[in-house]
Formats: sequence, structure tokens, C-alpha cells
Amino acid sequence: MYLNYVLIKGAGDLASGVASLLHQAGFPVVMTELDQPTCVRRLVSFADAVYQGETQVEGVQGILVKSFSEAMEVTKKGAVAIIIDPQGKTAQEHPPEIYIDASMMKKNRGCRPDLGRIVIALGPGFEAGKDSHAVIETQRGPHLGEIIFSGRAIPDSGIPGDVLGYTAERLIRSSADGIFQEVKAIGDEVDAGDIVAYVEDQPVRAQISGTIRGLLKSGLKVKAGMKAGDIHPEKGVAVADQVTDKAWIIGLGVLRAILTLRKKNNPSPREEKRELFSQLEQCMKQGKGGVLYTLLEADDLEELEPGARMLVLPSGASVGTLGLPALDRDMLHMGQSKDKMAQGAEMIPWPLPWSKMTGLNGSSSDQRVQILREWVVSQKKIIIFGGGHISLPLAEMALILGFRVFVVDDREEFSNPRRFPGAEKTICCNFSELIEKDLLAGEIDPATSIVIVTRGHLQDRACAEYVIGSNAAYIGMIGSKPKVQSTFRKMLESGFTREELSKISAPIGLDFGGQSPAEIALSILAEIVASQYGASGKPVKELKGVILP
Repeated sequence: MYLNYVLIKGAGDLASGVASLLHQAGFPVVMTELDQPTCVRRLVSFADAVYQGETQVEGVQGILVKSFSEAMEVTKKGAVAIIIDPQGKTAQEHPPEIYIDASMMKKNRGCRPDLGRIVIALGPGFEAGKDSHAVIETQRGPHLGEIIFSGRAIPDSGIPGDVLGYTAERLIRSSADGIFQEVKAIGDEVDAGDIVAYVEDQPVRAQISGTIRGLLKSGLKVKAGMKAGDIHPEKGVAVADQVTDKAWIIGLGVLRAILTLRKKNNPSPREEKRELFSQLEQCMKQGKGGVLYTLLEADDLEELEPGARMLVLPSGASVGTLGLPALDRDMLHMGQSKDKMAQGAEMIPWPLPWSKMTGLNGSSSDQRVQILREWVVSQKKIIIFGGGHISLPLAEMALILGFRVFVVDDREEFSNPRRFPGAEKTICCNFSELIEKDLLAGEIDPATSIVIVTRGHLQDRACAEYVIGSNAAYIGMIGSKPKVQSTFRKMLESGFTREELSKISAPIGLDFGGQSPAEIALSILAEIVASQYGASGKPVKELKGVILP
């Protein structure tokens, strides 16, 4: 079984650019390295954590760990984990969803398509479709970062990439076999001919003037001619701690390959959507609602699929995906906001986390995707105990306001579809039977309002005792003040608390002064609507004041 994380073989500068971008995209990243890595661009390589214990690349923290379980804890805390693993045991013992061979060895040394659900290799030496599912072009030029799904990358020319007209001259190479010892530091400015290090007693000199961008760590054993450093052919520039445009472009190519292969590996998006809407329907029936996110536009990352949806449930869980872990995470956080839930929908522009990185498309840009956020509120429901003269206008008005209507009465002539043609359900049974058999089980939820207007106070009390422990949004009971007090007194004697009784609005309704069934029904619905919105029920002019002409 593949585990939900990205495993990158190698932690040099290109691999670290890939790791940083995937981390920003929301993927948990673990990198494997040798016990003495020979990376020269140490300030932008997570491999330096092998020597320092931890490091940072473009603000992303990398931490050296000793075990896979520790690596998982590090990723949960928002960092990249680096583990010393020259034998590749991590991939064998903890198969990742995504495996990336970023060792840059220019030949395949063990990469196989079964090392992950998605396997991607960087540069020459790998054949897509045989050694991996995709290969990313790493040769500078018009094809840098391209995804290859069949075949190989451009063969290695052996000539370093051109920087301001310099190629091989930029490199600092070991002058002999032996132990490397720094003289200069990364970030120092040098002139051509300056000594930058020694191997034993042999000086290692800069071939050009500029700024040292990378240098091996002192104490490493090297061979004559081995790459030991890198000079940027400009002085007075801050380049030592910046990931190159090449690394970012390759990283973006890796991300695009992952998104493409994920869609390819998921042949049934309809099933996912069916599950999402099934969950949404279930939530609405339970009166819980939710927040639905839909991806509308993703022009800057075309591998994302417009129309992808994610539903955030009130429990904090989510169903579906928008296609990118960081996007899902941010929308999930927004969906769990404790602010009062709004109505309707709104557009959310979400900036791609790496959009400010220079080198992508040649310059810094403000890349965004567009998300539609919709608050899905369960349909309101009203359960009316009693089908008498008040219930008729009450049901009709409730339907106009969008309520699903349920009517319960113990007399058939007062609870039937002919009397209440708009009701979703009419129940005719003795109230004691209703309570004993719990015939309304599953129907009372946080979107439910309950109105108790039966033909007698004994029935009113029985219904009140039945629903008082529910999670209904509103419970109201009809009756004059003396009769309500009498009913409450008997309920207290039966063991109900004053706190429980305070849930019941009785006598029911707002003070309109009307006495007809329709006027009483209007006052009841007015109180229900006011309670829904936490409103006072006072005249608007009293709350906002009168603006005189």
C-alpha cells in the first residue's frame, strides 16, 4: 500500500528546488541522502541538513531525522524531512505515493516504476515508460522542465549551462586527490586566480571573477578534477542563497507531471462527484449544511481540472479535492471558520504559493486560480403538532417561506394530504404512539422548527416532553400564560429542569395583537424567522431610527 507522501532521492540544489515547490503545493516531502553528500550549493540544498542538523531553502525548513516515523512528524509540522538512506530502504519499507529520482547521476541506479504510485525521474539516464512514469528535461534551453511520458531526456553534453556567457569556466574543480579545505566562503567575491580552497597542500583557484555561489564543505575527500564549487560571473549580487530559475522550472515540471498522472490514475471522477453529492444530500437531510468549493479557472496551472469540487462538512472533514493539497488545505481552513455562515456564494482568487518566485515564465508574476465558494444551507423544516384551525394558514405560510412541512395529529380528518396538500408528510396516530414508536426519528435536526398547537394541554405537554431534548432550532407551544405555567409546573415535577424548559417559547409567537388563525400563524412564523437570524423582532425604525426628509 502506498503512503501519502513524496519521497525524493537526493537533496542537492535542483532536488531541493523541487522539494521546496512541492512543499509549497501542500505535499508532505521526505528526502533521502548519503551520509556525506558532496553538494556545492549548500545554502540552497537540503543536503546541508546532514551536516548542520537543519537548514532552510527559500524559507522552507529542512530537518535531519533518524527514522521514518520521525520524518512523518516533521512533515506534519510543516517542514521537509531529510533522512540518511544510501541503500534506498525508505522506499522499500514505506512505499510513497510519489517517488522522484533527483539524484542527477545521469544514469539509472535503481529507479523502477513500482517504487511509488507515481514515479518521476530527472534528467538523462532514464526512460519514461520503462524506468519511470515520466522524465523531466533538465537541460537548459527551450525544453527545460518539459514532461516526457515516453522516451528519454536530452543526453548530457558534459558542458555546464551558460550563465552570462560562461560555461565550464564557472566551475571550481579539485586540484588533486585528498581532503578539501575551504579558504573562501559561499557568497564571497573573488577574482580570477584567487585561491578559494586547498586539497592537501594544492591550491584550488577561481577561473573567473565573480561571486562564489557554491563550495564543498571542508573535510570531504575529493578526487582530482572533481567539481568543488561554482562561481556566478557577477560581483555584488545576492545569488548564494537563491534557488536558480532552472530548479524552479524543473520543480514546476514535476508538479505538472504529478497532477497529470494523478488524473490518469483516477479513471472514475464521476464516482468521486457522486460520493460528494451523496454526502451533501445526507448533510442537508440532517440539517447540517456545509461549504462547497468549485474550481472555476486555473489558467496558470492547466493540469488542474475546472469543475473539481470539495465539500467541507460541519465536522471539519472534507469530501473531494480541488486537485492541489495546499489549495484543499486553505479552503478546508476557510470552511471551518467560526464566523457566522453567510448566504449565497462568492469568488475567491487563490494565489499559487510559488507565483512570486523569479525564474518561472521568466519573471515574477501574480498567478492565481479562481474558486467559487458556496454556503450550502439545509432546507428549513417545520413540524406542526396539531392540524387544527391555526395549522392550516401556518402550513401555507411556511411553504411560501421555503419550509418543508410535516403535520401530526391524532384525528384523521385533521392530518391527511387532502387537508395539507403542500405538506411533505402527514402523520395520523395517537400522540402516545408517536412518542412510544419514535415515528419522527431522524426528522428533528438543527434546521427544524417545532410548533405545538394540539387540541388539548395534555397533548401539548406530551409533545413538549417528546421534543425538549432534541436539537431543534426552535420549539414553540401555544397556550395562555396561566395554562403554560401549569404545564411547565407539571413538567418540573416530572424531572425536567428550568434550563430545559427555557428552550420552549411559550406562549408562542410575537405580539401582533391579531386573534384570527392567520394572524396567530403569522406571529408564530415571525418569531421563528427572527430566531433563525438572531433578530430582536422589534420594529426596524426603532432599531435604525427614522430618516426624515
